[in-house]
Amino acid sequence: MGSTVPNWPPVSGEYITGDPGSCAAVITLASDLDKERLTQHCAIAGSMKTENIGIEKIVANIVSNTNIRYLLVCGAEVHGHLSGDAIIAMHRSGIDEEGRIIGASGAIPYITNINSDTINIWRSQVEIIDLMNIEDMDRIVQTLDGLATKEEYEGEPLLVSFGGSSETVEEGLTVISPELVSLEGRIRAIESEVKDIGKVQKIMSGLYSGMFQGFIIGFVITFILLLLRRLI
Repeated sequence: MGSTVPNWPPVSGEYITGDPGSCAAVITLASDLDKERLTQHCAIAGSMKTENIGIEKIVANIVSNTNIRYLLVCGAEVHGHLSGDAIIAMHRSGIDEEGRIIGASGAIPYITNINSDTINIWRSQVEIIDLMNIEDMDRIVQTLDGLATKEEYEGEPLLVSFGGSSETVEEGLTVISPELVSLEGRIRAIESEVKDIGKVQKIMSGLYSGMFQGFIIGFVITFILLLLRRLI
């Protein structure tokens, strides 16, 4: 068996654990699938309904167990949050300097509790098995049983902790409470909307300015033509 942090998994959530030595973890997104059955074939299985805190918890519980080399994403996508799309996008492209998941389409795809180095370790540790929008338990279990055996991930398991009502520090990592993460994400979303509104207003202002200038030019040309006709 490979390595795990003490009392694995370290972060609480809507999941059930199986054999910690298993090479796979399962996300069921918004679907209420038979997690008891799934954990007979994987290390941990649970839902994930948000594209920020939910993803952070998944990453934290995976990098703390170097046996896990596959992450199977299945079940119905979460409306609005699009958390399945977000975690697949993050695995593909990571996050930008502001913590936004590159290429994610959800409402608030911002990662704040986990730094980019830890995310990149997670990206290299696991392979994504994309079964999004599939709820067929037989197919999911069959896929899990068919995964090729991999050696545990190199390096020590990482412990990422989440604070309660205030910031805490765990092994050099700054941790912010989930409530602050959600609030910061909403603020960023509002800022983005305000910027978009500003752009629209600039365009409309330009259009109105152009229409006014066109009206004046047309009026002047018409006046000149009428004046010439009288003179002729």
